[in-house]
Amino acid sequence: MLLVDALLHELDVFGVKQLFGIPGDFVLPLFEQLQQRNRVPLYYLSHEPSAVFAADAAARISNNPAVVILTYGAGALNAVNAVAQAYVEHVPLLVIAGFPSQSEIDRGLQIHHQAKTVDSQRDIYREITAAQFRLDNPARCGEDIRAALSTAKQQSRPVLLEIPRDAVACHTELAGPYQPEPIAQDELALAVADVTARLKQAQRPVILAGVDVRRFDAVAELEALADQLNIPFVSTLMGRASFNQQHRLYGGIFLDKTDLRPAQLLRDADLILQIGVIKTDSNFAAHSELFVADKVVCIEQNQLRLGPATYHQLPLKPLLAALAAQALLPFQPQLLPEATTAAPEQQLNASSLVQCLDRVLTRRNDTMPLISDIGDCLFASLHANPSLMLAPAFYASMGYAVPAAFGVQAVTGLRPVVLVGDGAFLMTGLELGHCARYGFAPVIIVFNNQRWDMIEAFAPGLSCTNLTNWHYAELACSMGGHGVQVSNLDDFEQVLQRALDNNKGFSLIEVMLPAGSRTARLNNFASGFKAAQAAQANC
Repeated sequence: MLLVDALLHELDVFGVKQLFGIPGDFVLPLFEQLQQRNRVPLYYLSHEPSAVFAADAAARISNNPAVVILTYGAGALNAVNAVAQAYVEHVPLLVIAGFPSQSEIDRGLQIHHQAKTVDSQRDIYREITAAQFRLDNPARCGEDIRAALSTAKQQSRPVLLEIPRDAVACHTELAGPYQPEPIAQDELALAVADVTARLKQAQRPVILAGVDVRRFDAVAELEALADQLNIPFVSTLMGRASFNQQHRLYGGIFLDKTDLRPAQLLRDADLILQIGVIKTDSNFAAHSELFVADKVVCIEQNQLRLGPATYHQLPLKPLLAALAAQALLPFQPQLLPEATTAAPEQQLNASSLVQCLDRVLTRRNDTMPLISDIGDCLFASLHANPSLMLAPAFYASMGYAVPAAFGVQAVTGLRPVVLVGDGAFLMTGLELGHCARYGFAPVIIVFNNQRWDMIEAFAPGLSCTNLTNWHYAELACSMGGHGVQVSNLDDFEQVLQRALDNNKGFSLIEVMLPAGSRTARLNNFASGFKAAQAAQANC
């Protein structure tokens, strides 16, 4: 069997239905064979980070590995930042990168796109991928493709798969039937007994749930555990759309102390079960006093620390299911603090914009995923309650949201709504020109305050945060989309309704935000983060 057929077989085994990428000479033979077979659609964009962002979004929304194909060196190394984001935010990607053939290497010449050595690509990717494979042994190609995809799925992290230019001509054997790793039942029993003993000592437990609960398909098990034991749970910012926000025990999103309800639950708890949480400075640096070590139990995928004991190879899903099955009495109901609801704002600003968007989307029957870029639009998005939400809320690489819309619509068929500031739009906004090729029709809302406002929130004295007005609505029209500029809430709502009703192409709404319209959430976050930095520096 040819290597490309083995690759397509494994993609089918792991449920990969789309490919993303950018052609380049080292992967042209692979692109040609994929095109000849025409079994999996290939979506290509203009810039390698965008192609990775699209694949990243496809993986996040489907909770399944996604694949991006890039050429050797100049392509794969141009994507390093986007892959690094996927690594730290636990996104399962297979990065297929080109590589020189052995005959090219044997010439002893510096190879174009090569960095320091011919192996520099793999060496660099060791820092941002869970594993690296090179298909230079035909006898092992089938097994190595299987190992690459299974590692990405099991660890929910990127994996590098290098394919030499001439490897597409080689024949290989398929790997055997795919079998997930077995669960260590003895270790599971010991871990459940230890956590159960800790729960029996508690009176006011709270669950802090993170995005890994969804990444590893354990949302139903977590909500069942909360129901069974009557334990309230709150989510991190990254995990915000992973859970049923109408659940009777859901306490809201914890970002900082202005989130009064979740902050109070965490403060009053005598046991905090941190489940599937990526511990980031964004959530924890300014609030360490809430997470006293002796009242926190960290339960992660394949790692549970409890006192002197550490358990490995325990997936979240069976662990949470086993905990819910224990014969524990439910805890006494806790008096949940009243949920705070922001009053609708009348003046145009980032917050009122998202409040209006949420009202409009709530009235509609169709599901529209919400994608937010980094900046004040992310903090404003806390005024929305989407059932599907993507944002790189920890690593925070700007320029994510527009290319992410391609990945979301390619995988789900759903039209996404994108929130993006003008600074982030300048990085990847021109990718919208590809929408017509694929028949995609996202709704893009550009928060145009003519500045890098999040940078200014952290460094108000900088003079380099100002941006000129690039007339984004006019750019949209030049790319085959529909572009409209608005400067008040009434016009925004009318234009938004028209954009949502029009699925014949992408729509871009450029909202001219007045000076001083930054959200209070961003100001509070910046103040808390800077105070934590200062306190650390004075230690």
